[in-house]
Amino acid sequence: MNAEDSVLTIRGLTVTYPDGSRALRGVDLDVRAGSCLAVLGESGCGKSTLLAAVLGLLPRHTRVAGSVRIGDAEQVGSSERALRQMRRTRLGFVPQDPFAAVDPLRPVLHHVRFAARAGRRRIDAVAATARLAELGVDPDVIAARRWPHQWSGGMLQRACIAAATVANPPLLLADEPTSALDPDAAASILRALRTRSGSLVLVTHDLHAAAQVADEVAVLYAGHVVERGPAAQVLSAPRHPYTVALLAATPRGAETPPRALPGAPPDPRTDPPGCAFRSRCPRAQDDCTLPPPAAAVACHHPEPPHR
Repeated sequence: MNAEDSVLTIRGLTVTYPDGSRALRGVDLDVRAGSCLAVLGESGCGKSTLLAAVLGLLPRHTRVAGSVRIGDAEQVGSSERALRQMRRTRLGFVPQDPFAAVDPLRPVLHHVRFAARAGRRRIDAVAATARLAELGVDPDVIAARRWPHQWSGGMLQRACIAAATVANPPLLLADEPTSALDPDAAASILRALRTRSGSLVLVTHDLHAAAQVADEVAVLYAGHVVERGPAAQVLSAPRHPYTVALLAATPRGAETPPRALPGAPPDPRTDPPGCAFRSRCPRAQDDCTLPPPAAAVACHHPEPPHR
């Protein structure tokens, strides 16, 4: 991929929290202009840390190594002033919990208008209402339910999408935006995200969601990218044993019950030798060292390319 084609370029990103937990380990990722990258993996694999690192919102005293470039601007090591400017003009963020993301003492429309002002745009209440209406929220409901506690989770998630996209940022980051929604609402949210974003990084544990909107996927395990590639290819014929296990654990109807993945990820405060998935892997052998980060499938014994 040429540098000019990439909205987000991550190289060698390693994030270590103050307690010694290493959440990301040498991550390399690219997001092309106009595309959607879905980041997949079970809880604790480093997905939310990845977004926090891109946003420059990691806790104090967290150690960050490597490079995060948004367009041509380097984020790692930038001043707080530069990071705020980057968040205003280049990034949008849809949080996992919309109720925690809004001020309960401010009307919902305030959050959309405030996001516009932060991005150096101004919209009035009529325009903010129209923005929400475009996302499927009835204007009469907006007028009647001014405060966040009066809104359902799905409606408030739409308000967060409106706020995140109102300044038309080149890159939108979404952290588990459908985790608390029913399937119909989730599908609507995903369509809205894809339609309203220039480029999208979707963090999710929902493989069905990724299949609906993603052009490419990256699978994280214990802070490593273990598999990456076109979404249709990876999700239909996964090659890394962990990706295979993730798909097997996904409900597919009564005829194909999900299979739980045994064991647990390694302690993030340790550095296990070789492949971090080795203790849980049915294909593990003596030569299971960790392949280089650039490998599309970080496994010495992957599934064949066509099964």
